[in-house]
Amino acid sequence: MAALVAQVQRGVIGVLRQSSVATLYSLALRLKEVGVLDGHSSGSSSRTTELEAVADVVSDRDMSADILDGLIPSSSSQVGIADRRNQAQRRTLKKGEHGLHQQLIPAASWRVLNRLQDEGYESYLVGGSVRDLLLKQTPKDFDVLTTADPKQVKRSFPGHCIIVGKRFPICHVSSLNTVIEVSSFCTSLDNQKGETVARKGVKGTEGWDMRDFPRWQNCLKRDFTVNGLMYDPFQSIVYDYVGGLRDLRKFQVRTVIPADESFQEDPARILRAIRIAARLEFSFTKSTARAIRDHKLSLLELNKTRLQLEMNMLMAYGASARSIRLLWRYGILEYLLPIQAQYLIGLNFQRRDQRTNLFLELLANMDSVTGADRPCHGGLWVAVLAFHLALIERPRRPVVVAAVAFAMYYATGFRKALVKARKLHEASERTSIWGELASETTETPEEETLDDCRELVIASIDKVNQLSIASITGETRHILTGANPAVDMVVVSKPLFYRAHRLFDRAVVHESDEESSEDMQKRSGRKARNSDRVSALTSGDLGELGLVFSHIVLSTLYTRAEQSDLILS
Repeated sequence: MAALVAQVQRGVIGVLRQSSVATLYSLALRLKEVGVLDGHSSGSSSRTTELEAVADVVSDRDMSADILDGLIPSSSSQVGIADRRNQAQRRTLKKGEHGLHQQLIPAASWRVLNRLQDEGYESYLVGGSVRDLLLKQTPKDFDVLTTADPKQVKRSFPGHCIIVGKRFPICHVSSLNTVIEVSSFCTSLDNQKGETVARKGVKGTEGWDMRDFPRWQNCLKRDFTVNGLMYDPFQSIVYDYVGGLRDLRKFQVRTVIPADESFQEDPARILRAIRIAARLEFSFTKSTARAIRDHKLSLLELNKTRLQLEMNMLMAYGASARSIRLLWRYGILEYLLPIQAQYLIGLNFQRRDQRTNLFLELLANMDSVTGADRPCHGGLWVAVLAFHLALIERPRRPVVVAAVAFAMYYATGFRKALVKARKLHEASERTSIWGELASETTETPEEETLDDCRELVIASIDKVNQLSIASITGETRHILTGANPAVDMVVVSKPLFYRAHRLFDRAVVHESDEESSEDMQKRSGRKARNSDRVSALTSGDLGELGLVFSHIVLSTLYTRAEQSDLILS
C-alpha cells in the first residue's frame, strides 16, 4: 500500500504545483473515492507519512493549511477521519475576541451597511479594512460585500449609486461625500469560470450552515489570506475561511491560491504584496517570495494606467521608503524606477542593506506626514524623486537646498527664502553628511547663491520631465536588465507630472521681497484650515504640497526641533 501511495504521490505532485483551489479539491475528493486517502485500510502509518509529504508540497505552494485541513489524515490519530473527510475549515472571532466595535466604522460606511440590512440583505465588511482593524491600524477604505445583486444595490440607493465594470460589476455608492465600494456575492459566484468548488460531499466545521458556502467561495477568490477576512458588524463576528487570522498572527503575506498561479492570473498582485508587506511590516512566505522573483518580468505586461495606479499606492500612503527597499530587494526597482535603481547600484547598496541614504531619508520623512488615512497627491513623491535626482547630478550646498525648500513653501522667490535658510543653517547642525550635498562656504556672493537656487529648481523640473518620458526610463531599464527599451512603461502619470511641475514653479513665480497677498492670506489662514489639510494634501493643493515638501527637505537636512519654529514663522 505504501508503494502504491508513493506512486500516486509522484504523479500528483506535478498537478499540485500548477493547480487551482477547485482543482485541488476535486483531486482530493477523487483520491478519497478510490480509497487512497482512506484511513481504514492496512499500512495507514506509512501511507500517512507519504501523504504528509504531499501536504508539505501543498504548503510550499502557499495553499492555505486551513483550506486543505481535513483532506489529509492526521498523523497523531485516525479517530474521527470519517467526520473530517471533505471538511472545509472556518475560523471565527466573536464579540469580545476581536476588539472591534461600531465606533471604528465610519458613518458613511454604516449608512450603506444599515440600508442594505434594512432592505433584507446580508452585508459584511471585507478585505483590507477588516485586516487593518484587527491590527489596530487605520484602514484606507471600507469595502462592503452583500447578498444583493448590483441592480438591487442600485435600487437601494436611488440617485447615489453607479455600477462600474462589465465582467465584474461593482457598485460605487455615494454616502456622506464618500464613495463606498459595494460588491455582490452573486457577481463573485457568476464569474468563477467553472472554478466553483462543488458543494456536494463537502461539509464545514462545527457551526457551519448554508450561508457559509458563499462566504467561503468568495474568500477563495481573494488575492491574499490576510485580505480574505469578513466582518459581520451586526452579529460582531469575524469569519476566516483561508487562514488569514493565522497569517496575521505570523505577520506574513501569503497568496490564497498557489503564488505562481496567483501572479500569473494578475501580475499587479506582486505590487499589492509589496504594498501590504511594506505598510504592515510583514514578511513573505517562502513560496510567495520566490514567486515574486520568478514573475517580476510580467509587470512589463501590465496596462500603463494600472501600473501607475499601483505605483502611486506604494508611494503616497505612508510606506514609500519600505516599499522602495522591498522593490530593490526583489529586483523590481530596476523595472519601475530604473534611474533610482542605478543610484543604489552606484552606492553599492546591497539587496538586504539596512543602511540609509539621502534618497531613503527623504522618503522616510515623507512617510512621517502621510499614511493610509492621509495620502498625499502623487505629485509630491514625484517632486521628491526629481529633487533628489537634481542633487545627484550636481551636489548643492545645504543653504541652497534649504532656500529652495523655503521658497516652495512661501512662494515669495529666493531672496527672502535665503535669509531664512541662512538663519536656520547658522543655528543648526546637519544630522548627516550626504554625498549629494556640497561643502558650505561663507564667501559665496549672494547673487551666485541665488543663481544656484534657480538652477536647482530648473534641474528639478528637468528631472520631472525625465521621469515621465518612456524613452529615457526605458533606456536605463535596458542597460540594467536587458528589457526592451521600446516598452511604453512609465510610472509617472500626466496628472502627477503636471502637479510636480507646478509645485516647483511656486519657487520662481514671485521674484520679489514681498509675498503675494494671495499667499499671505492662505498662510495666515493655515491654522484655521487644519481640519481640511488632509483633503488638501490628497487633492494636491499647491500651498499644502509646498508646506509638506519643505518639511520633508528641512527635516532631512536638520533636526525637526531646530527647524520647527522657523518653518511656521
